[in-house]
Amino acid sequence: MQGTKNVGYFCSLVPVEIIASAGLKPVRVRGRAEMTAAADAHLYPNMCPYIKSVFTDALEDRDTAFDGLVFARSCDGMRRLYDVWKAYIPSKFVYMLEAPKNVDQAAVVYYASQLRDFAEQMGRVSGSEVTETALKKAIKDANRTRGKMRDLYRLQNKSPLPLAGSELFSLGLQIIYADEGHIAGGTSAKHKGAAETGSPGKTKKKPRIMISGNVMDRPDLFQIIEGAGAEVPFADLCTASRYFERAVDESGGDLFISLAAAYLGEPRCSRTASSAEIYARISDKIKQYAIDGVLLTSLKFCDQHLYDIPGLVRRLNENGTPVLFVENDYIISDRDRIKTRVEAFVEILES
Repeated sequence: MQGTKNVGYFCSLVPVEIIASAGLKPVRVRGRAEMTAAADAHLYPNMCPYIKSVFTDALEDRDTAFDGLVFARSCDGMRRLYDVWKAYIPSKFVYMLEAPKNVDQAAVVYYASQLRDFAEQMGRVSGSEVTETALKKAIKDANRTRGKMRDLYRLQNKSPLPLAGSELFSLGLQIIYADEGHIAGGTSAKHKGAAETGSPGKTKKKPRIMISGNVMDRPDLFQIIEGAGAEVPFADLCTASRYFERAVDESGGDLFISLAAAYLGEPRCSRTASSAEIYARISDKIKQYAIDGVLLTSLKFCDQHLYDIPGLVRRLNENGTPVLFVENDYIISDRDRIKTRVEAFVEILES
C-alpha cells in the first residue's frame, strides 16, 4: 500500500506478523553485491560477511528506505552490528529484540513478554496501536503465504523436479524481501503446474543435492549446482524452507505466546538446535526428497554454525551420504572455485 512505512529486520527470529499488524511493511535487510571494505574501519576483520555487507550499505547512506530497523540478539556479530549502527548511522528508529537461547516453556513466556514490548514500539512507529484483531489477521495472512510455499516444497520430492531449485528459492526470496501478499498470489499457478509434473519416487536422471546452511539471499549456489548437471529439490536455509515451515497457532488464547512458541520452535537453526537435532532434520529430508548428496554451506566466521559442521560431515558420511562443505562470503565472490568443487562433487555422485 502506497505510503506504508518500511521496517527492516535482520533475522528470522523477528516476527513479521507484529510489524504487519502495526500497519507497517516488514522487509528483510539485504546486503550489497560488492566488497565491503568500508565496514572494516568499524568492525572486526573476522566478522560475518553479511553483517559487514549491510553495514557498508548503511555507511553509504543506503538505509533511507527504512523507517525503522529491528535487530535480534541472535549472535555476537548481530549485537556488534547494533552497537555500531547506533553509534554511526542516523536511523529513524532502531530496536533490539531480546531472543532467548533456550527453547523451554520459560523461554517462550519470556520471549512473549519481549514481543509485547516490541508490538508497543511498532505501534509508536506507525502511530497505530497493535490490536488483537490486527494481529490475528497478520498471523492468518503470514500462515497462508507460508502454507503456499510449503505446498510447493512438498511437491519437490517428484522426479523430474516440478520447479528448478533455483526457481523455487528465488520465489521464496521475493516473498521475504518484497511484498508477501502480492508475490504469494502468484504461487497458486506455480502449485498447479508443479502438481501435474513428475511422480514421487527415486526414478531420476540427475543427482539430487540438498543444500543446508544459514543465510543466503542469492541463487548463485543453486545455479552452480544446476549448471553442473544436478538438481536441488530442497534447501534447508533460514531464507528458504526453514522460514516457510514455521506456522503460528491461530487458535491460541494468547497470541504473543503463540508467536513466541512458533518462532522459538521447529525448525531451529544452530543458534538453539543441537548438532544431533540438525543431523536428524537433514536425515529426514534426505529420505523425503531422495537426496543423493548434501552440500553444507556457511557464512565465513559464523562460529555457532561452523561448530556443527565437522560432526555433521562425519555422521552423514558414516551413514553413506556424500557431503561437500562450502564456506561462502555471502556475495559468492569466489564463484569459479566453488564451481570447480561442485562439479567434482557431482561427478562423484554420478559415479
